[in-house]
Amino acid sequence: MAIECMVWVLDLTGDINTNEKFVLLGIANHSSPDGTGSWPSVDTLCRYTRLSRSTVQRCIKSLVEKGYLSKEEGGGRRSNRYTLLMEKELAEVVELSLVTGDQPQSDTPDALELHPSSSVVEPQQSQALTQEPSYNRNRNEIETRDKKRKQDLVWDSIMEACGVNSKTLNSNERGRYNKAVKLLKESGATPDEIHARVQVYRRKFKGAACTPIAVANHWSELDPNTVPLEEVHSVPKGFDAIKQAREQRGDGPN
Repeated sequence: MAIECMVWVLDLTGDINTNEKFVLLGIANHSSPDGTGSWPSVDTLCRYTRLSRSTVQRCIKSLVEKGYLSKEEGGGRRSNRYTLLMEKELAEVVELSLVTGDQPQSDTPDALELHPSSSVVEPQQSQALTQEPSYNRNRNEIETRDKKRKQDLVWDSIMEACGVNSKTLNSNERGRYNKAVKLLKESGATPDEIHARVQVYRRKFKGAACTPIAVANHWSELDPNTVPLEEVHSVPKGFDAIKQAREQRGDGPN
């Protein structure tokens, strides 16, 4: 595949229709950077363009007639060999010179004449110049991918630390735990911090269920640097127990 050739085809304007451009683009996909050495089969071009065999063959014939393509017939079962005609003819160079000799010189335009150059300048061929395509990645795409990867790490870490088998979750549970992951991301939680604060939670709320939503709701209270690990709270009773159960379920205050 030659990017230069494909860009050349995409930039073509003029007497080339859409079907012809698609067929030419398919041929360019198999060519060398200089436009030579392309021999895709008609079936391959039909697959690329979703056109019928007769339409593809008609497009090839038209491209050859219009000067965009040259074709070398293949023998037997061999495919035709194509060459993209990417050359660009140069106009004949004409030199602007002053008339000298016996004729009087003058500053008027009449004294200026166009004369062909004394040395014959042959038309030259040059490779069609195309702009190098940009390969810079979309920054937003990379950031989105990194955020998704971080969210997966947070999900895996909180599920593992709380002993939750994520493969057996129902839709209701998954919704609550997604909310917990969102809260943990807002807090800038890392996998190591999650495991450390889950340990603090188990000691701080000994006997209480350690769920992802409970850890997320108490995140700021579980910093190992501020909460002594030997600190143990008794199991909540009465209204406190009901309040904590609501927090673990992700219910808002009533």
